Order: sequence, then structure tokens, then C-alpha cells
Amino acid sequence: MVKITGIEIYPLQADFKKPFSFSGITRLSSNNVILTITADQGACGWGEACPVPGMSGETAASICAVLKDYFAPLLIGQDPLDIAVLTRRVENSVNGNICAKSGVNIALYDLVGKLLCVPVYTLLGGKHRDEIEVNGSIGIGTAAEMLAACEEQMAECGVRYLKLYCGKESVAQDVRKLKEVIGGIGGQAQVFLDVNQQWSPKEAIKAIRSLEEEGLLFVEQPTPKWDLEGMRQVCQAVTTPIAADEAVFAVTDITRLAMAQACDMIAVYAMKPGGISGGHEAAILAQAAGMDCFIGSYLELGVATAAGIHLAATIPDLKYPCYMYGPMKYSQDVLQQPLQVHRGKVAVPEGPGLGIDVDMERLLAMRL
Repeated sequence: MVKITGIEIYPLQADFKKPFSFSGITRLSSNNVILTITADQGACGWGEACPVPGMSGETAASICAVLKDYFAPLLIGQDPLDIAVLTRRVENSVNGNICAKSGVNIALYDLVGKLLCVPVYTLLGGKHRDEIEVNGSIGIGTAAEMLAACEEQMAECGVRYLKLYCGKESVAQDVRKLKEVIGGIGGQAQVFLDVNQQWSPKEAIKAIRSLEEEGLLFVEQPTPKWDLEGMRQVCQAVTTPIAADEAVFAVTDITRLAMAQACDMIAVYAMKPGGISGGHEAAILAQAAGMDCFIGSYLELGVATAAGIHLAATIPDLKYPCYMYGPMKYSQDVLQQPLQVHRGKVAVPEGPGLGIDVDMERLLAMRL
């Protein structure tokens, strides 16, 4: 039997190239936590936890503490091939802590893929595509600033889809600004919105109806996550598809949303619910409930982004772009060969596990 022999934890400061604003948050950097799970045969699996305190309530300090004090004692001495068993033990050991749990699950998948000499997508049943369509990501700013960011991302990465964040200003101001930005793009890319729960149902219906002539691809989480009835009202009142994001943490949340008819689409993450395992379950359940899904992101570095890419590759009907743009936002990544978006797509990494290699020199240079 293969046994887990150790866990190493690397809290980082990863700086963004430019400040990134959404809702009431402006991110200048991210305190991602990289971890390794090592087996007695010498194989090492890489994982990543990306805390956004306003989203999951976690910080780098809390992630490091729960990894060291709770998860490591559960994992050391166990067989990493028992991914489902170990993931369940980790899940049941503490409440919440979704990013820390996801980081462990990602590392287990990378480790097992290396032990079996297969890519992670093979462990999930195989890939349906070799490349993933990626959307760009435009934080809140003035119309001129947002349009400049759109043009920059279209030129640098060839993205054909752009996520525009909004909801910080009044609905009237949002609508005027978004129309200006979308008009400036001039049909070079399709646009969707991420409101991060900032509109009431009435505001959401008014704003979306005002923007529907602009050809929105969809609108992500326009209303508060707890207000399923409000989400249902918006969903029924507009023709633009409505996606749930903050309303989905546990896989069981998808059942509640489907029963409430509160959305058309689900944002699935490798960072929630429960890492690759939970993300795969969420994608299957969403599509079984008749809802489309796409892969979302907390703007992770290359390790967790690679996990999201493998997850996206296994979804049979992937109609929408995925948020694999995180590594493009950072001044530097931890991978030896950083993931690249070309012509709006990112290739699915090949090779055992996640198909990535971490540059230890870069990792240690970013370590807190």
C-alpha cells in the first residue's frame, strides 16, 4: 500500500499586475497557499487554496492552521488512492474552510495521477476537448478604464468573451457605463455581467431588460445568494440566462436552486465545493437538473487553474467560456511553464496528474 508521508505548506503573497475591483472589494494581491502531499514512493501532489475572505471567510493564516492542525493528522499514513474516503474525512473534520479542503483534494488528485501515470482528466472519466474557451475579466472602473482593459485582454490573449463586473454604483449609472463599454467593444467579443449579489430583484430586472438589446451572454448572481425567490423572479422576467455563483457552495445547493427554478446556469469551481471531486459532482448534478454550467474562479495561480482546466475538459456539454484567466492577472506564477491563453483558449495540460511542474525558486521567492 502506498502511504502519505508528509504535507508541506507554502503561504504566498502573489501580486496582481494591476488593482482588481469588484463589488466592494479591491484586490492588490492574493495570499494563496500552495501545498504538497508526498507519498512514500517519492511522488508529490501539488494543491492550491486561494482565499478571498469576502467570499469564503478564509485567510492564508486560517488555511495554514487547518491544514496543519486538522487535515495533516488525518492524511499522514493513509493511502492516497482512497481519494473519496480521504476527501470525506477532511470534509467531516471541520465545518466550512472550503478553500483549504479544495487545496487538499486538488493535491490528492495530482498525487494519484502521478502514481498511476495518468492525467487528472482520466481519473474523472476522460476529456471531451483539448482546449478550453476562456473569458477575460474586467474589474470595476470608469467606462474608459474598463474599455481599455477589454482592448488589452482581447489584444494580448485573443479572448472572445469578457466578464464585466458591476453593481458598485446605482443601477442607472451601471447601465449607462455598461452600454458605453459594450458599444466601445463593437462586437469584437461577447459580454456577460457579474453583479456579485449587488442588485435587488427589481433593480436586476430593470437593469437586465435595459441591457438585453446589447446581446448579453448571461448575468451572474445579480441578487443576494439567500433570496431564491428573488432569483426566480429575475429568471422568469428576463430572457438573458441567469447564473448562480455565490448561491452555490455545497453540491446540495444545486438541488435547492433547481427546485426553486432560481437560475438557468451554475458556476462550478475547483475551489468549491470540495475541490475537483465536488466540482465534478456539481457539474454532473447541474446538467442532470437541466442547467448549463461553466467553470468559475477565485483568480487562482497556475496550480488550481490547471485543476479547473482538467475539470472543464470533462464536462460533456460546455456551452460557455470558463474563468481560467487568473494566472494572467498576476505579476508572476509558480509554474515552470505558466499556463497561456492563446486565441482565447487554454490547452488542457497533458502528463501525469495536473500536468504541471512548480518552480521552487519562484515559489520560495513569493513565500510569506
